[in-house]
Amino acid sequence: MKKTEHTSPDISMLETHWEMAAKTRMGKYLTEVETVFIKKAVDFSKTTLVLDVGAESGRISLIALNTKTNVVSIDIDGGSLKRLRQRTKQAIVVVADARYLPFKSDVFDAAFMVEVLDYIPELGVALDDCYRVLKFGSNCVLSFGNRSSFKGKLKSLGGGRSYLHSCSGVIQILPKAGFCLHAHLGFNWLPFGRTSQSGLVPIFAWLERVFRLRKLCRYSPWVICHVIKQLNNP
Repeated sequence: MKKTEHTSPDISMLETHWEMAAKTRMGKYLTEVETVFIKKAVDFSKTTLVLDVGAESGRISLIALNTKTNVVSIDIDGGSLKRLRQRTKQAIVVVADARYLPFKSDVFDAAFMVEVLDYIPELGVALDDCYRVLKFGSNCVLSFGNRSSFKGKLKSLGGGRSYLHSCSGVIQILPKAGFCLHAHLGFNWLPFGRTSQSGLVPIFAWLERVFRLRKLCRYSPWVICHVIKQLNNP
């Protein structure tokens, strides 16, 4: 009898946690808010090269790639980038740290730093290097969990990993890094985790819009910002 060989599956063939989370009702809501905001901030018809910092398996990179824009996707996790390469051959992937970008100065037309700042305590360092690699006048979209929000306070009380930055703290440091805040939006007021499949997600998302909670950035659980590179005058 011929012996059957069992081989371990290639990890890069498997969906990452964040890919699976993006398919949930809550994940789709979050991606929709981020996608609409990004498309308002960046004119991809005039954008040649985009940097996606903390790209993971490409959830945000694909927004630009679908417009035929060239994207360099970086992440500290090489496994996630292998998954991105499997999803699309268009992406240029680089294993790198957001605080030490391995690129020349003034080369990118736009940058994304979506949901990555929550893992970077050295906010100023990351923003400074992002500023360096962007061309003058370029757009950057960044997002973060707001430590000053009710969700941020609950995370702290619960003993889990809390948000690192507050909305006011980020806004104060942006000019020091050479960025001008053009627009920002608060979201994720919904009382669910990001992998929730609750049928109430659309209802709470509707309430968030109707009561204009997205304008209350200072208190919003998550904040997404459109900033523009200006001359840095520290």
